Amino acid sequence: MFYMEDAEIALMFSLLAIPVAIWLQLWVKSRKESRRNISGDEEFENTGRAFFSIIVEGTAVIGGLIMIIVASGGVIKYIINFYT
Repeated sequence: MFYMEDAEIALMFSLLAIPVAIWLQLWVKSRKESRRNISGDEEFENTGRAFFSIIVEGTAVIGGLIMIIVASGGVIKYIINFYT
């Protein structure tokens, strides 16, 4: 029976996390672009919607960056373990 080692599992999750993190960054960018008016300023319907967007998009951006850092660490860890 085939069992994966911890490093291979970490690599698999790292490789799955990178596209998700990139998608989060692109999702936030497209949301911001869709709110821009002719002069390039972001417009919101009301203050509550602006606050909600700032919190959700800020969390998505920070979470995406953390995912990229952790996933890169997983890939680097696998490479180091593979060659040692």
